[in-house]
Amino acid sequence: MADVNCYGSLISTRYTTVPLLRTDLAEATQEEVKTDSNFVGSNQTAGTFASQQFGQFVLAKAGIVCENDMTFAFIQSAGKIKAALPMGSGLAGGSAGLPAPLPYPKQLLPGDSVQVMSNAVSDRQAAVSVACSSGEYHVFEVTASGAGEHEFVSVLDGQGIGTTLQGRVITHWFALSGNNDAELTSPVYLLDGSGVPTDSVGFSSSGGSVAGTFQQCQARGALNSRLVYRTDA
Repeated sequence: MADVNCYGSLISTRYTTVPLLRTDLAEATQEEVKTDSNFVGSNQTAGTFASQQFGQFVLAKAGIVCENDMTFAFIQSAGKIKAALPMGSGLAGGSAGLPAPLPYPKQLLPGDSVQVMSNAVSDRQAAVSVACSSGEYHVFEVTASGAGEHEFVSVLDGQGIGTTLQGRVITHWFALSGNNDAELTSPVYLLDGSGVPTDSVGFSSSGGSVAGTFQQCQARGALNSRLVYRTDA
């Protein structure tokens, strides 16, 4: 796997901006992207820089762009996901529409970091980023290995959406397809305990011209809920 460029920005409710850049983001590896020293003179963890530079920084908009396939990006705080971030691919102009709003603004604190997963164009890892009415965010991923149904699991602990978001109401989400565009036979479905779809979200192509940005929904998570999609290969 190659090292690729990754860049973007975090914008606050006061329109202050944190520029981001990493020129050696390893594909297929979750890594931190820090501030762009070309613009701010230092290469720091995003939350630390924002707090020192602006005092209070409440994140309202974001946009992360990866050179190849985009998979997921989020703010990590004390081992948890504080906010999932909109993102795009540099392959076909997928940064149009970025930075894009977050459903629920979040204050950045010292130590809060931007974590990004990018992949080679051949990689089949897909991801879904969600926001809940409680203000919680989470990210789920799965890599298809053949035909059939594929269930998304948490990027933090491998648990399904039913365990992770039991009792929550998902109000916004977006999905990135990985290298599955020619094999897809469904969108992403949230299934109930009987395997019946209760809501769905379409994919943005991981290397396409449309960024992954939050879309509204009203999906309730239950213990036996599953988040899935299907392919024919």
